[in-house]
Amino acid sequence: MIEVVYDFTDAHGEAGRLLVRGGIWAGDECVFEFVETLRGTSGTARCDWRRPAPHLEVRHGDGRDPAVRRVLQQLGDLLLPFHSGAFAGVSDAALAELYAGSYHADQNYSNGHRFETWYKGRIVDSIVRLLAPRKLLDAGCSAGEVVRQLRARGVDAHGFDLCADLDDIAYPEVRDFVRRGSVTTIPFGPEHGFDTLTAFDVFEHIPEDRIPAMVDEFARLGVRTVVALIAQCEFQYKGHLTLRPLTWWDRALAPRFRRRHDARTLSTMARDFAGDPGKYLAVYDLVEVPALSA
Repeated sequence: MIEVVYDFTDAHGEAGRLLVRGGIWAGDECVFEFVETLRGTSGTARCDWRRPAPHLEVRHGDGRDPAVRRVLQQLGDLLLPFHSGAFAGVSDAALAELYAGSYHADQNYSNGHRFETWYKGRIVDSIVRLLAPRKLLDAGCSAGEVVRQLRARGVDAHGFDLCADLDDIAYPEVRDFVRRGSVTTIPFGPEHGFDTLTAFDVFEHIPEDRIPAMVDEFARLGVRTVVALIAQCEFQYKGHLTLRPLTWWDRALAPRFRRRHDARTLSTMARDFAGDPGKYLAVYDLVEVPALSA
């Protein structure tokens, strides 16, 4: 469950707060409750990714009040990542700008934050135990926390990230193993011999119209396995552009990759990572395509 509070000021300078709570997918719809303190209005926001915008229903208060309507418009804008095509046509330069400046430090990706180190360590340990990767590529590696943890465990790990200042934010011990690039133009190829690709909190940062190109790049790279930690409801974080249910991601990665459903994989991840209905840690395997007969 997500609970986010926003402070706002109306046209007359009066201060109020907007609380948004919820975020569990039911099929193709993700539902939130909201309440604003300025006029005491409350209701629900229903986000169906197949529709262009959320459906906001005021259940208590006057939804026709101009001050309330402005708050509802702001709420609708906040929830746009749930809706199809909302961020189509975003350029690489515009995407890179999202992660410029202090973004990586603000998110604790580049400052050796204790929680970030522990959190990524749990996932890394699970992957090593479950998959025993030989050579791994980390997409959206940021400062290289996953790369350095894997290399410390004996895995030949490399990474890439879109951010322009990658050389400056990367940890010194991994600078030789990371490159600048995007998931639609991966700066490595099949000749590098990667068997596994990881993408932790990355998929939701990719505009919906670019995801087919991302999947094609994974296949071009020649990896047999993709491990993704996918945020599905966290609209409040900067850069979260595509928030979808897990079944949507299954369709997006098909027919190139298929998600594992076996008991060993699911039980290992549940034990090592624990459950979070707002995120999923999923393993996708390359689908074997039979050769065409002559």
